[in-house]
Amino acid sequence: MKDLAIGEVAERAGIKASAIRYYESIDLLPRPPRRSGQRQYDKSILNRLKIIEIAKSLDFTLDEIRLFFDGVSERSPPSDVWRNFASAKLQVIENQIARAEHLLEILKMGLNCECLSLSDCAQPDPAPKANKMFRRSI
Repeated sequence: MKDLAIGEVAERAGIKASAIRYYESIDLLPRPPRRSGQRQYDKSILNRLKIIEIAKSLDFTLDEIRLFFDGVSERSPPSDVWRNFASAKLQVIENQIARAEHLLEILKMGLNCECLSLSDCAQPDPAPKANKMFRRSI
């Protein structure tokens, strides 16, 4: 399997090479072996970078992302610290998903609505767990 240079990793991951170097400097990414002074990455680095970018998009801090990676090992079960962290983050992400699904329903409804404005047609139900997503304005 051919190793990848930092520029190729950056291009495939859609990030800057400087971000990769920074992630290495804060131990978010393992330092790769070098050949003729150049970093040589295994393709598996792309999956780790994808996880980093997804976690960042969900408002994980870099310290939290590091904890996420450090807490997962093939040699030992996750620590109590990692489990508590994962449990808290799971709740945050589930809340984000619920809000996104709610907005998705509003957008779908808006595509089928023939009212002049969205506020004329429906209002989001203030209770997100209610069976009925919208209530018609009277």
